[in-house]
Amino acid sequence: MSTLYLIRHGQASFGKENYDMLSEKGVRQSELLGEYLADLKIAFDSVYTGPLVRHRGTELALRKAMKEKGFGLPEAVSLSEWTEYDSRSVLEALIPELLSEDPSYKVDAANLFADRKSFQRVFEAAMYKWSSGEYRAQNLMPWREFVAIVYRGLDTVMKRDGRGKRVAVITSGGPVSVAVGRALGLSEVNTMRVAWQIKNSSVTRFKCTETDIMLESFNEVHHLERTGEGGLVTYR
Repeated sequence: MSTLYLIRHGQASFGKENYDMLSEKGVRQSELLGEYLADLKIAFDSVYTGPLVRHRGTELALRKAMKEKGFGLPEAVSLSEWTEYDSRSVLEALIPELLSEDPSYKVDAANLFADRKSFQRVFEAAMYKWSSGEYRAQNLMPWREFVAIVYRGLDTVMKRDGRGKRVAVITSGGPVSVAVGRALGLSEVNTMRVAWQIKNSSVTRFKCTETDIMLESFNEVHHLERTGEGGLVTYR
């Protein structure tokens, strides 16, 4: 069996024009993870990233920190299947339906990118609606199609590295939750519920073969907690 480390990217730039960039804290989270893995003498046989800037930024910061401690990493392979869902498209399509069903969302929708609590309330409602399939919007990728894409990425990694290897995949919370859902046989909505808990730069480990996958640990952030610094654990 192989050990598969699914790593969520460091904190991105919430509320900024370009969200798809690590914040200063996101870089630090990623470097701390690299230092921690090196201290544990964890060497990877393969490294994969999703295609987003925040995925690559996390990988580079992690790689730099490990190199400074004498641990090199194999060249990273980018796989498009490990991307995140298009949350902006989901919000644009489903916020009108949320407002028509429950006008109390109006204030939160108006403050969507200015207030984190407002964003979270609207975002969670839209994502639950999307994952349930109970919406009227057209031209929106179904949740199940996104899940199928992540499954293809997971199957690719398992087939390439499913025997006796240690593998890192740097991706986003959506794909991590889908992998957990697959390993545990969760419903669509419960898989989405998992996504809310996944912390920036966290590690979720699996044991896998070429065809089977089992959850070993979930959402580890020991690399952040051991510093004793406040504010390092983030979800967005």
